[in-house]
Amino acid sequence: MVSSSSRTGPAEGLISLARELRAQGLDARFAGDTVRQGENLGEHLAHAGVPWETELRLSRKVRLGDVLHDARRLAEFARTGRYDLLHAAFAHDQMLALWAARRASRPDLRVVRAAQRRIDVTPGTLRQRLWALSRSDGVLVHSARYRAALLALGLDERRIAHVPAGVDAHWFSPGNAPELRSRWGIPADAPLAGMVARMKPERGHDALLRAFALLQRELPQAWLVLVGRGEAEQRLRGLARELGIARVVFGGYLRGPGLVQAYRALDAAVWLREGNDGACRGVLEAMACAVPVIAGDDGAPPELVAGTGRVVSPADPSAIAAALLELLGDVGRARRLGRAARDRALEFTPRRAADETLSFWRRLRDLPPARP
Repeated sequence: MVSSSSRTGPAEGLISLARELRAQGLDARFAGDTVRQGENLGEHLAHAGVPWETELRLSRKVRLGDVLHDARRLAEFARTGRYDLLHAAFAHDQMLALWAARRASRPDLRVVRAAQRRIDVTPGTLRQRLWALSRSDGVLVHSARYRAALLALGLDERRIAHVPAGVDAHWFSPGNAPELRSRWGIPADAPLAGMVARMKPERGHDALLRAFALLQRELPQAWLVLVGRGEAEQRLRGLARELGIARVVFGGYLRGPGLVQAYRALDAAVWLREGNDGACRGVLEAMACAVPVIAGDDGAPPELVAGTGRVVSPADPSAIAAALLELLGDVGRARRLGRAARDRALEFTPRRAADETLSFWRRLRDLPPARP
């Protein structure tokens, strides 16, 4: 369950999980926003061979009528035994699942929350988030640090699992992208760094632009590309002009083969802050393409990079600039790190992520229900 209309973010990871589980014979289904259906979401699900539970609305634009509808339908699903486990990506989904489980009085139904972001492993206002987490049968996180944060809040260690993301390393693979570089107007031999992320204020684009303004004084031949779209794009374009950055390209929104080519065009990738999906699969996608990653120091990214890239404070443009200079100033070193990153990414398969998730679910089945 994910109250989102986007095919990216948590939805993409859950679709991958469902596909892997269905290959093992489980009836895993996807429930997302059916009110504002996202771009090609149905097509993506059909391609993955994952059924869409269209009887739920799970609208990201929360409306009372939709909430009441979903609460009734989920409670009916629970009472009739339609599902044995509800895996919730967001707080909205979690509260619906908890309510339905309570209404159905089914002790064998398990509710699991995927705590995606840093905020998801904090107590919340009046500790309401901690209240919900403690009443879920299990909590899945993508970072060992986040698991430690939940343990520090007093949650039962048996009910918390750390499962890193997976990446399709056959699809995301090394290569070159001369045509894309040419389209961007970037010389084939120019050192190029890039960020592939939605342009939102909290993703760290501002700090990256400020870091690149410092870098261009030391390495004027370097280029920067920002791939993606979002509400902050026009402001970021203005900031680039204000900082006097001449060699920056806004590469637009790319997906499918275009996304793979975007990674292949880079000498170094930058991922400073998590988005809605704390799995941060974009880090693994770049690594699988043999591109070293400059990662922010919180959540999953530093754990995924683990010596194959560089870890920096996402709020420190000087530190980011130093990491960029180290990699772009010595492309040979960047390529050696990229090969190590590719080798590490091969460990993070979608099958491994599914197996670890399923093992966690089965351990929860052997525990008593968390709800009193």
